[in-house]
Amino acid sequence: MSPFKISGICLAFVVLSGCGNDPEPEKSLPTLVVDNTERFAPVELKIPGVGEDTPTDATVLKIPDTPASAPDADATKPADAKSDDNASTDVAQVPANGAEQQVGQPVSNTEIPRPLLLSDVVHRRFSSLLQGPSEMPIIDAVFYPLGWSPDGKLAYAIEPPDEAVGSYFLNVYIQDLVTDKILWQDKYQSPPESNEGYQSFAAYWMAKETDMKTRFDKLGIKPMQEGVLFGGAINYDNDQISYSVQKKLKAQPDFGNIAMVSDYQVQVTSAVRGSKTVHKETFKAPLGVLDLDVIGYMRSGDPERVALLVGGVRRGWEGPPHVTWFKVIGANLKRGFKK
Repeated sequence: MSPFKISGICLAFVVLSGCGNDPEPEKSLPTLVVDNTERFAPVELKIPGVGEDTPTDATVLKIPDTPASAPDADATKPADAKSDDNASTDVAQVPANGAEQQVGQPVSNTEIPRPLLLSDVVHRRFSSLLQGPSEMPIIDAVFYPLGWSPDGKLAYAIEPPDEAVGSYFLNVYIQDLVTDKILWQDKYQSPPESNEGYQSFAAYWMAKETDMKTRFDKLGIKPMQEGVLFGGAINYDNDQISYSVQKKLKAQPDFGNIAMVSDYQVQVTSAVRGSKTVHKETFKAPLGVLDLDVIGYMRSGDPERVALLVGGVRRGWEGPPHVTWFKVIGANLKRGFKK
C-alpha cells in the first residue's frame, strides 16, 4: 500500500472521531448534606381538645372554689430545651375577665365573687312585663353578694343594665342592715363608647381587691365568693316569719296613663310576735317603677338577721326594653314586732 493511501485512511479516522454525536458526560454536583445541628427545632401546634383524648396542657377558665396556683413555668418547656435561670419566659395568658393582659403578666390568684342567678326568679315574678309594646325583653341587672360582718353589715355590688349608653356600670355598697344606712359606696361608669376603664366586674374586683380587703377588715366584714337567695317563709326559733309589700300605683299621663308605683312599704310578720314595717319609700316624679316585690332573702352569720332583697322592673329610658333593679333591706327576726 502506497504512503498516500495510508495517510488518507488515517485522516478519515481522525475526521470520524471528531464528528461524534455523543454529548459530553454531565459533571456530578456535590451532594448537599444538612447537618442535624443546623436543623430548626420542630414546631408543634397543639389545640386543646383537638386530636387528644385527655388534654394535659389546656387551661380551663373558671372561677375556682379554691385559689388556683400559677402553672409551673418549667412544665411548659420542651423536653430538649436547655434550662436558663437568667432567661425570661414569655407566657401568653387568656384573661378570665375579658380584659387584655400583657404577655408575661403573672396569673392572678384573686377569687372573683359570683353573682346570684336571679333572672329566672325575676322573670317569673314579673312575667307580665317581660314583653313591652315592641315585644322587647327585660334587660337584667346583676347582683353580687360580697361579704358579711357579725354585727349586720353587708357588702354587695349591683351591675345596672346599660341602656344604649355604651358604658359599663357598677355600684358597690357597704350597708348597715340594722339602720339600712349606706356606710360606703362606689358608683363606677366606664367612658361611653370606649374600651377604656373596667369593662366587667372581674376587672374591677381584681384592680380594687387590696383596697376592698382593707375596707372589709376595718368594718369586720368577712368576704364570701358566693351567696344563696332563699325564698318562702323564714323559719327562726320555732317561729315562722313572712314578708310582703304594700304599694300604691299612680297613672302617668306622659306615658299613656300606665300605672306606676308611687310609694311602697315592706312588712314582716311573725306567727308568734306580731308584725312590723321594716322599710317604706316614696318615689319622686317622674315615676318609673312598673312593679316591685320581695323576691327572697339572704342569711348572715347572725341567725337573728336577714337581708331582704327587693326586686323590681323600671321603665326603660326610652320605653321598652324595661330594666330590672334591686334594693337590700335589713330585717331582725326577733325584735321590733308588735301585736
